[in-house]
Amino acid sequence: MVSAKQVTVDCFGGPDVLKVVDVVIPTPGPGQILVRVEAAGVLYGDIMRRTDRYLTPTSLPYAPGTEVAGTVAALGPGVPTAAIGDRVLCRVPSSGYSQYALADAASAIALPDSIEFGEATGLLAQGLTAYLLTHDAANLNGKSVFIEAASGGVGTQMVQMARAQGAAFIVGSASTEEKRELGRRNGVDVMVSSVTPGWSHEVFEATGARGLDVAYEASGAMFVELLKCLAPFGTLVKFGRGVNENQTLDPSHLLGKNQSLRGFYLPGYFDAAHLPLINAASQALVNAVLRGELKVHVRHRFTLDEAALAHHAIEGRPTTGKVVLEPWRVAG
Repeated sequence: MVSAKQVTVDCFGGPDVLKVVDVVIPTPGPGQILVRVEAAGVLYGDIMRRTDRYLTPTSLPYAPGTEVAGTVAALGPGVPTAAIGDRVLCRVPSSGYSQYALADAASAIALPDSIEFGEATGLLAQGLTAYLLTHDAANLNGKSVFIEAASGGVGTQMVQMARAQGAAFIVGSASTEEKRELGRRNGVDVMVSSVTPGWSHEVFEATGARGLDVAYEASGAMFVELLKCLAPFGTLVKFGRGVNENQTLDPSHLLGKNQSLRGFYLPGYFDAAHLPLINAASQALVNAVLRGELKVHVRHRFTLDEAALAHHAIEGRPTTGKVVLEPWRVAG
């Protein structure tokens, strides 16, 4: 019996519930491929699942991880579009924190040799989120835009894409001066502190007292103040949920200035109706990296045994850019 390492969770709780166990290497079924995982993306959504605060319920036990990059190790029946050894980038329903993972061959993205595996994982959940937020959720051409966590995995890509989509002025937030400086270097016009009172006054000053045309908010911590910062006909796009978030909103507050509130949930795009958009977005992201128009910043790499440390790092908020696990690398 051939086994591999995989992270599993059998109870909700802190990072210490992430356990590395030996599992039998799965056999791909019809339409599936087996991927030798060289890099697995770590997402804030993984933390929400681990703490049982995700938007949809998670059943125990489960194996975390939904984005992997690696090489094809085996083919299931009826897979003519892949070959052993092909470099691929895949969304998986679970078990991404593993040395081997099963993926749907139809959704696998061919990965050019020039794109590193860890970098590639940033094009899945985070890249698609950034792409759809800036290309589908709102029109940014000529607009003033606010991006929460502008130095994070999603935020760094959103800044680049917003500028490419014609955003005239970009305001970003971050919790430390180091992160704010990173945002400025990435092209943000004005960075504000997300943890210091009075940041909304800086936003109004930066926009000439007009306010923001489009604001992207994820954590819940900036939601109320950002609503106050919206310009007439402005739109606030809510694309995440904070761990302890519990917001209330009086819809009538949107009326006077003809403002809009838009929700965004990436898994909602993974249906037949949106498949052409997802496929086009995925290919556009790969092409943008190849042309040098998009850079994915992988700043934190952990081994599989360090999965708990990776979660600690994201929860403690010192991280910037993409966080990945490298299942075949040994700590130290």
